[in-house]
Amino acid sequence: MLQFEDRFFEEETRDDFLIESMMKKAWAVELEVLSQVDAVCQKYDIPYFAAYGSLLGAIRHRGYIPWDDDIDIALRREDYVRLLALLQKELPEGYFVNSYYTCETHRQPWASVVNTRYILQDVEKIRQFWGCPYVCGIDVFPMDFVSVNGEEDDAQMNLYAMTFGVAQSFEEYEASGELYEYLPQIERLCGVSLSDDGTMQRQLFLLADQIAGLYHEEESTELTLITSRLNRDDRSFKFPKEWFASSVRVPFETVTIPVPAEYDQALRIFYGDSYMTPARYDSGHTYPFYGRQQQFLDDNNIILPL
Repeated sequence: MLQFEDRFFEEETRDDFLIESMMKKAWAVELEVLSQVDAVCQKYDIPYFAAYGSLLGAIRHRGYIPWDDDIDIALRREDYVRLLALLQKELPEGYFVNSYYTCETHRQPWASVVNTRYILQDVEKIRQFWGCPYVCGIDVFPMDFVSVNGEEDDAQMNLYAMTFGVAQSFEEYEASGELYEYLPQIERLCGVSLSDDGTMQRQLFLLADQIAGLYHEEESTELTLITSRLNRDDRSFKFPKEWFASSVRVPFETVTIPVPAEYDQALRIFYGDSYMTPARYDSGHTYPFYGRQQQFLDDNNIILPL
């Protein structure tokens, strides 16, 4: 387990933003999860990199962006699949890997590694994680290679958008009847037969993941994070693969984290040329992330032994 000085958990203000003590405790748990994943990556020589706000935080703040509450890492899809399999056997007891490949109900196109599957209610366990009872962890994103052929690139992105979109809104499409219009198209374009055995939605998520990983390093010069590329509706959101050919470790709160050697150029694509100027932004989820977990406890009149 990582060691923290007591002052790490004290409430403080950074860049005019108040960070409460419980958030500091959640940060500590996330850093512990990162350290466990990092140990597996180092043991098996699996390269990974800080991504999104964690990359920005590492370079600009030497840790978390004050108004951020999670850790994001990314790695090439081949390494991503390998890491998820290894984590299943290497992580400490109680840790859990959420992904298409390890959890049948997973719905996100990236994985997460958490310190517990359920909110902690055992006093010793809560103490072990510095007084934080919530499910905490890190997000793990696959990076995919991009076709050098523009028409193939467009075709892949359109097919991914269709397949992932139908999977993501499966219930709505099923209720409207549109599902049975899209399925034959997807089957024909992908050359597959989907089984109507109650697992159709999961089959679509897995198929979308296969589409994302269609191209390989030897036939590509660029990498992307395909869901961000789709959400931004920006085909220029991609990186020369050489930028992620090597890494350097930089301080991140009390630990270090690997960043791409060409982090400056990568950050300019992520956040623009003025990325070193702090600016509040929407992290994509409700802050603090554990607010919903606490609401669940409150709604069910559960009082934890904090």
